[in-house]
Amino acid sequence: MKEWYESGKPWYPSKWGKDDQLGTLNLLGPAKVLEAVGLVKKGIVYNLSHTLRNGIPGRYSSHGHFFHTVAQRVYDSRPPHRENTINKVGGSVSRMETTDHVGTHLDSLNHISFENKFYNGLDAFEETSTFGTYRLGIETVPPIITRGIMIMAPGSEDGITERGHAITVEETELFLEKHGLQITDGDAVLFHTGVSRLWEKTEEYNSYYERAPGIGYDLAKWLAEKNVAVTGADTPDTEVEPPERKGVRLPVHQYLITRSGIRILDNLRLDDLAKNGIYEFFFACLPLKIYGSTASPVSPVAVV
Repeated sequence: MKEWYESGKPWYPSKWGKDDQLGTLNLLGPAKVLEAVGLVKKGIVYNLSHTLRNGIPGRYSSHGHFFHTVAQRVYDSRPPHRENTINKVGGSVSRMETTDHVGTHLDSLNHISFENKFYNGLDAFEETSTFGTYRLGIETVPPIITRGIMIMAPGSEDGITERGHAITVEETELFLEKHGLQITDGDAVLFHTGVSRLWEKTEEYNSYYERAPGIGYDLAKWLAEKNVAVTGADTPDTEVEPPERKGVRLPVHQYLITRSGIRILDNLRLDDLAKNGIYEFFFACLPLKIYGSTASPVSPVAVV
């Protein structure tokens, strides 16, 4: 059976119409926010992001390095740079150089294409300028407030899921059944593999860009059928690496983002949720509003 990218069959416009830029975020709204708020019983907040710093893991060959320095120090507020003040005030300012796909980040719908077309069939050549895309940029993403679900991948309870393991539909369904959970429209579904424990070991973590556990292709289709708002994992690419089928690249990203309008969170830090056995929670993720950007560093939270 041919896959959607081989069939030649139409794959757009989206079910939300030819002008849609939200994808499955169309499923969010007041009812979903209230559902999520109802999950908060203890008022405990878990941060799901890694700290940005010089030397963090990254795909250096294409994304470059994250660089941060203090550009103005408090004691620079003196002659000849500035006049002395009566209250002897000083101020520090930092400077950062980075790509938008750094650390814990949210991919936008202008990140991945098929035959040079983005989500909803938007032509990448016509939409892309030096300063970003005219549509689908990260600035179009509203605050994502919804119910969160975390799935523990096999072997991640006390260790790290095997490299190259494609998380399956069956494994996901068994976990949900075991914990009495069901995925509903607009949920954020996150996958814990244990890889994020290696974040401070940059070279070792970076080796997972080429061979890592993650969402398998059939599971990606299943998540799309479940109408999830967003998905992600505690690995560099979220999806299994290398792909299950030879000759393809990032097929899960392509199916979720390009075909289905589902955004992806990479490099999540899910260790604390896993340690405390928290699999359902209030989830919030607010990307920076950068015009035309293909992603944004984020600091999502889970609240229980």
